[in-house]
Amino acid sequence: MRGLLLLSLTITLSTTTAHTEIYRYIDEQGNTVYSDKASENSETLSLPAINTTPSLDIKKSKPKQKPNKNLTADDNRVRIRSPQNNAIIANGLTATTVEVSTDEPLQQDQKIRISVDGNTTITDTTTRLSIPQLPRGPHQITATIINAEGKIVSSDQINVMVYRPTN
Repeated sequence: MRGLLLLSLTITLSTTTAHTEIYRYIDEQGNTVYSDKASENSETLSLPAINTTPSLDIKKSKPKQKPNKNLTADDNRVRIRSPQNNAIIANGLTATTVEVSTDEPLQQDQKIRISVDGNTTITDTTTRLSIPQLPRGPHQITATIINAEGKIVSSDQINVMVYRPTN
């Protein structure tokens, strides 16, 4: 009963305040005053509709896929994220960072091997590796996941062009 009374009171008060009239008058100092109380010589204002923004129709996003527990260590995939395929590397004299991602975290016996033009440059367990220097011209960068026996689990490859401007 108490809840019903409180709900009725809330609805009544919210609707009455929404329809309150606004009055305008000039006070003794010549200032324009706006009020919700009528006074002598006040005029009722007709206000435009309140600005409202319609709500957005938000669609539920698909839940993030959980790691597949049925995958074996040999099902992990590697992808080169940076540099992009066919990227131009402006100065091969500085180290080029290669960023890779994997579908699953690396197993303890797995490593990532970065090769340039078929020659292994670096092997590590991190996903951000640096190639020291690249000579001018086109190159093929390969990222490979290898296991303890040296077996290739997955690989990805991109092409880059190293450009050294001359001044």
